[in-house]
Amino acid sequence: MIRKVIRSLVVVLLLAVTMLSVADGKAGSKNPQKLVTIRLANLAVGISSMPQQMALEKGIFKKHGIDLKVINFIKGGAEATAGVASGQVDMGSYGSPIITGIAKGLPIKIVASPPNKRIEFVLVATNAIKKVTDLKGKTVATGALGGGNHQSFLKILAGHGMSEKDVKIVATGGTDAYMILTSGKVAAVETNLEVAIRAELEGTGHLLAESAKYYQNYQHSFVFATIKLIETNPQAIHNFLKASREAYQYAKTHQEELIAYTVKKLNMDERVVREYWKKTIPKWDLSFKIDVPGTEGALKTLQELKEIDPNVVFDQNRFIEAHCKIKLN
Repeated sequence: MIRKVIRSLVVVLLLAVTMLSVADGKAGSKNPQKLVTIRLANLAVGISSMPQQMALEKGIFKKHGIDLKVINFIKGGAEATAGVASGQVDMGSYGSPIITGIAKGLPIKIVASPPNKRIEFVLVATNAIKKVTDLKGKTVATGALGGGNHQSFLKILAGHGMSEKDVKIVATGGTDAYMILTSGKVAAVETNLEVAIRAELEGTGHLLAESAKYYQNYQHSFVFATIKLIETNPQAIHNFLKASREAYQYAKTHQEELIAYTVKKLNMDERVVREYWKKTIPKWDLSFKIDVPGTEGALKTLQELKEIDPNVVFDQNRFIEAHCKIKLN
C-alpha cells in the first residue's frame, strides 16, 4: 500500500515538473531576446579585426543583445565618412578621420576607445635603406592621401628634419603593402606591423621606424556613435562596448585559439601571426577609456597637417559624448 502511494506521488511530481518546463518554454518562446542591429564602420580588414570576427562567430555580441553588421570601407576614412553622412552606419572604430569628421560637422561623437588607442603604423624599408634620411629622393608608398598612415609618415619625416618634398610619395590605398615593398619599385612602405614582421622573417626588409614614437599627447583610434543612436538607444552602445570588451578578453585568454583562427581565416604564415599577437596583445587597454588630452592632441596634430581648419577649438562636449552614461566597470 505504502509503495503504491509513493509511486503515485512520484508520478504526480514528474507530471508537475513536466508541465512547468513546458510552460516556461512557451513563455520563453513568446518573449525571445530582441536583438538590436548595429551597423559598424570598419577600416581594418585584416589581422587586427580577428578578435571581433571570432567573437561574432562565437555569439558574444548576440549574447549581449547586439546583431552586429560590420561594414568594411577598404578605401579608407573618406569613404567611411561618406557612409556615416549617408546613414549607412551607426557606429565605427578607426583613426583620425573620426576627429576630422566631427570637426567638419559630421553628426557623430566619440563614446569609447578601442584596445589599441595609439597609432600602429610603421615604416618598413628595403634592406638597402638603413635610416630614415636614406629615403631622400626615393619613392615611398603610403595609403590614401590624408589617411592615417600617410599622416604618420609625414610625422616621421618631420622628426628627421624632412618633408614630403624630400621624397616621392605614392598613395596606394588598399593595395597589398608587402607586394609593393618587394616589387623593387619603392624604397619603403608606411604600413602595419604584420608587414614588418613578415619582411624580417623572410629577409626582404626591416622595420625602419614606429610612428607612435613621433607623437606626443596623442590618441589615434576611437569608437564613435551617431548622434541619432546616442539619443535614441544609449543602452545599445553600452551593450556593444560590453560585448567588445568580452571579445578581447576572450582573445587574450585564448591566444592559441586566436592564432589558429587567424591563420585559417587569413591564410597567413603562422610565424607572422604568432609574432604579431605576441607584440600586440600586451599593448591592449581594455578599460575602453578615452584619453581626453590625447583627443585634443589629435585635433592639434591634424591642424598642423592642415587636415582641419586651424580655427577649430577643442570643445570636449562637441567631440566626446558624456551624457549617455556608458560605464563598463
